[in-house]
Amino acid sequence: MARAMELHVRRDDAADAGDQLSEARVLDIAREVGISPDAVRQAIAEERAREPLALAQRESDAMLGDPAVSAARVLPGSPAELLGRLEAVLTRDESLTVIRRYADRITLEARSGLLNQVARAVDFGGKGYYLSRASEVVVSVGAVDARRTHVAIAADLGRARTKQLATPIWLFVIGVLAAVPIAVLTLYPWLGAVPPLVLGWIGWQVARGAWRSLRRQTAVTMERLLDKLEYPDKPSPAQQLLDGISRTLLPPK
Repeated sequence: MARAMELHVRRDDAADAGDQLSEARVLDIAREVGISPDAVRQAIAEERAREPLALAQRESDAMLGDPAVSAARVLPGSPAELLGRLEAVLTRDESLTVIRRYADRITLEARSGLLNQVARAVDFGGKGYYLSRASEVVVSVGAVDARRTHVAIAADLGRARTKQLATPIWLFVIGVLAAVPIAVLTLYPWLGAVPPLVLGWIGWQVARGAWRSLRRQTAVTMERLLDKLEYPDKPSPAQQLLDGISRTLLPPK
């Protein structure tokens, strides 16, 4: 359907009949192939939220672009419920702590303390803790209707990008120091320009690759968090048994 609508839009463009399908027309097409209107409306809401985010991601993929990474989705549930579940996951699995709390959003940062830093550095569980490298993580929610909520996660990676930029700068400085004896002791002083240029270029390529990898891993982490909200993990049989025993033996709170 996505490809068919794209071709339809292009034909309309050629005929000067507009550049996009109306929401009503999309609903009519979906109804003809048996797709429920609720699913189509949710998809439209998600795409409207995702398009500017995707554009921002592409524009900020360069080292000197916008250091923010974001993801958004329309999920079943109330704003308060989803915000609480996300806060629990971020503080438990991503080594974050809440610094500000509002009615429709929370802001978080990496937990301080030696033990938390050691846990993130060792990373026995292989989590990566990519969101903990952000200077600030913002989670915001907004009701779409009585049963669905738009959830957005944004992370500011400016501090992490600054650390990556230190690599080409240091290599360039080392190249300059190496260039001094080359320029003085050789018959061709212009050869002194080679070390800083080569080392600076290598450092830039390494830093750019690391930056893109960090952005990609951070975006994947956000999408996985949204997946957990949309498709919650079912407890294992052993966990269900322990929960049942606890409810049976322990008095209600």
